[in-house]
Amino acid sequence: MYRNLMNMWKGGGKGEVFPVNNSDNICITNNYLKANEVFKNLSVVLKVLTTLTLFLTVLFDSIFLNHDNKVELLVAFGLLSGALGDFFLEFDRFFIPGMGAFLLGHIFYVLGFYKMGGIPSFGIIFVLLLTGIGYFLFLKRFLSKEKLAVFLYVLAISTMVAFSSVNVVAFSGAILFFLSDLLLSYDKYVKRIPNRDLLVLLLYFAGQLLITLSVVL
Repeated sequence: MYRNLMNMWKGGGKGEVFPVNNSDNICITNNYLKANEVFKNLSVVLKVLTTLTLFLTVLFDSIFLNHDNKVELLVAFGLLSGALGDFFLEFDRFFIPGMGAFLLGHIFYVLGFYKMGGIPSFGIIFVLLLTGIGYFLFLKRFLSKEKLAVFLYVLAISTMVAFSSVNVVAFSGAILFFLSDLLLSYDKYVKRIPNRDLLVLLLYFAGQLLITLSVVL
């Protein structure tokens, strides 16, 4: 009886049996996987090229327009580190190197913002470090061997956001950058977030764009 019902279902309820061709199913699956791989590779290239474009914009401005050469060079190297991070983070096995590249980028940003406006107020530094450490303590129970790396990264990005407060455009960009990393880490370690890729990319590139504009305008 079960077999007859299945045959009727396959035949659109008319009792007809439509043979299933396994080779066709395999072909469709392979084509889907190839298309997915092409899309992923294209996404990686576009992400890296976008950050590299921002890097070249700041570098060009630094060399030829020379608004504030030292600040722009430091921010440019921060963007270049971000491009490396964009590439590494597309591959799970390179997650730690990717985090390291972004950590280096935040150090460049901190130095650049320091050159731009000096040391921010103690209150801002305290609040942002407290926020970062608080998030790390929440995240800690979901981590394993990455605890130290994540802690150092959280300190770096929290410090970067604090130092960016010397410029309202840079501060806005740094906050968006921080939020993109918050969503990314929550999705990776705690719980999947619907439409994560879109949300993270929008926040991240908006943040990098505002940081770029803060030194070229």
